[in-house]
Amino acid sequence: MIKMLFLTRLKVLLRRKSTLFWVFLFPLLLATAEYFAFGNFIHSTPIDTISIGIVEQKTPEVLETIFKEAKLEEDKYLYEVKAYTSLETASRALEEDEIKQYIYEKEDKIEIVAKANGMELNITNSIIEQAKIIEITIKEAYQNYYQELALGNHPEPVNEQEIILNLTKEISYFKNNSTNKTANFYTFYFYSLMAMSCLYAALFGVSIIQDVRADRSSLGIRISSSVASKGKIMLSYFAASCFLQILSATILCLYFVFVLNIGLGENIGLILLTLILGGFAGISIGMLIGTLVQGGEAKAEGIVTAVTLSLSCLSGLMSVDVKHLVDKYLPFINYINPASLISNSLYALYYYDTYTSYLVYSLILICFSVLAIGIVIFKMRGEKYASL
Repeated sequence: MIKMLFLTRLKVLLRRKSTLFWVFLFPLLLATAEYFAFGNFIHSTPIDTISIGIVEQKTPEVLETIFKEAKLEEDKYLYEVKAYTSLETASRALEEDEIKQYIYEKEDKIEIVAKANGMELNITNSIIEQAKIIEITIKEAYQNYYQELALGNHPEPVNEQEIILNLTKEISYFKNNSTNKTANFYTFYFYSLMAMSCLYAALFGVSIIQDVRADRSSLGIRISSSVASKGKIMLSYFAASCFLQILSATILCLYFVFVLNIGLGENIGLILLTLILGGFAGISIGMLIGTLVQGGEAKAEGIVTAVTLSLSCLSGLMSVDVKHLVDKYLPFINYINPASLISNSLYALYYYDTYTSYLVYSLILICFSVLAIGIVIFKMRGEKYASL
């Protein structure tokens, strides 16, 4: 019975072109767009050393270290760094062509002054973005350290300088990197995109609720009088949705690795497991929204799309600035935002030698899914036509 319901549901979902677009095609299109946006940095040819000025007392230490340590080659630095005591002296040096650009911090924002736009300015912008990721990484390293201590382990103290130097070595997009599949700075954006693709599975969840409720669809009316229990029907519908989400996650991973040549790290199995858990969370969220929202399926799907994009943006999909601000001022959001839980799990797999942070994020994600499903069951048991 469940097998027949599963196959029938699979056929129904495969006819829903709009849902298939958001779950399968949209993440691939967005990944391709991000790839071309970052492509010059991921697989570009070498450039000459850039002379840059840093205004002392007005430049974060992390950023200053990155500029001094970033290399084009083993024995060739990316930047020739010159220190200036004031904005006036840095501006004068730029006018006299002693440097090509200079940077300083103004109201928690890094400003770049250069005579012309171009590749060199774009590279400096990307370095500044990397500095924000490194600050996030240092913060998470401390969190991981204290979690290990709480478990009675004896982890090595956090070495901020070592973290900076190690991640600075990942600046590989200044070289021809066509055969290098080691994760680099831009992998972070793709992790956030993968999290978004998981949350779009919420559209499957919405359709489950819409199709089993007698007050929402003609199919729901037929199901309410069916000999099969609503529990078995919902279980088979959930399984069919999970199957398609797993297929979508697998296709996305293969597309990243073999088509875009984006390294995701070595733990591909755990990456897929994380995406499966993320898909479960996405479907659960969709079922919850479908249960709570009064109105048609289109309304619920619109809310799902808005929620998915909002949560993904907070996880750093569109700009790392947003994630940096969240980590700095509202860090608790990372533990209640499923998109952040998914992307942080993936990042933890890449960066940390232990699995403590990964397990914490994964367990919270599982609890999130169970809670959402629990609310759905509770609400539907209260309906007079429910047979759960």
